[in-house]
Amino acid sequence: MSEEIVIFPILFGLFGFVAWIIFTTIRRYKTAKLQAGVQTKLLEKFGSGQELLAYVQSDAGKQFLESLTMEQRTPHGQILGAAQASVILFLLGLALLFLRGRVSGGEEVFLVSGTITLTLGAGFGMSAALSYFLSKSFGLLSETVKRRS
Repeated sequence: MSEEIVIFPILFGLFGFVAWIIFTTIRRYKTAKLQAGVQTKLLEKFGSGQELLAYVQSDAGKQFLESLTMEQRTPHGQILGAAQASVILFLLGLALLFLRGRVSGGEEVFLVSGTITLTLGAGFGMSAALSYFLSKSFGLLSETVKRRS
């Protein structure tokens, strides 16, 4: 087995992971910055402490205070993320298993990495399905839909 065949999938995975981390961090930073700007502008609208107190006691004010203290993560986003990872890893695993018979000298590497990637894809798929059914049984999905309406 040649070393070039082993190094290529490892480097591809490493660069993909680093790019994913960078883009995820940038997205979270921009989201947090946008939320902070909106919250700051809303707080500046109040002229006195009495107005702010009246707003905080309303339903909208309570939701606003909750958004200040915790990151808004809906079950939909987590389930979709797991489903997307499942599809990508599953297809990558199939592609690696397909390449197993096409590249000479790399059969074992493609078999092992393809099997591991395919298994990870199946695991993410099961995780997404389990999260969906648990979220639905706990009523988290219906509450999110009611809150947005």
